[in-house]
Amino acid sequence: MDYTVYSDMQIFELVCNGDERALQHFMSRFWQQLFKTAFHTFPDAVVCQELVQNVFIKIWGNREKIRLKYSIHTYLFSCIRYEVFHEIKKTMKHAELKNDEINYIDSFDPLIRMEYTELLDYVEQLIDNLPEKCRQVFYLSRIEQLNNKEIALQLNISPKTVENQISIAIKKLKQDISKNTILFFIFL
Repeated sequence: MDYTVYSDMQIFELVCNGDERALQHFMSRFWQQLFKTAFHTFPDAVVCQELVQNVFIKIWGNREKIRLKYSIHTYLFSCIRYEVFHEIKKTMKHAELKNDEINYIDSFDPLIRMEYTELLDYVEQLIDNLPEKCRQVFYLSRIEQLNNKEIALQLNISPKTVENQISIAIKKLKQDISKNTILFFIFL
């Protein structure tokens, strides 16, 4: 079966249905992007490879239970950020931090986590509402962390267009966030 003709979501659905070859293709499709994301925050190549592998192991192990709320990209990059966070926390504990720092890390209560999750969901909705080309450029820049030349080559547009689209996206996101922040404070 030629998996290259399938969209990311179609491949993911095949993985969720237990297709091991689809999993291999899915991994090859996203491995490098997830590794780059992990390595950007935690610059240890060996550990980052393990973290990316953990993401795919968990996906395979939970494939029948996974229900996507947003795009597959959002889901995967949330998974890798979660893995990196736990690795950093584990590393920090092994480094025998001062008690104050450990207490700070462990002080996050469920309400704060819930608010943080809601904020991430809200920002994701705002990103999803951007015009398609603008959303693509913003995603490649901020999530996949490609530089403007790489984005221009991948999307077959000029680097200046990439800069403009990123500026448009940031301006639109700031406007939407500030509007809703004002409304939030009005209703408090």
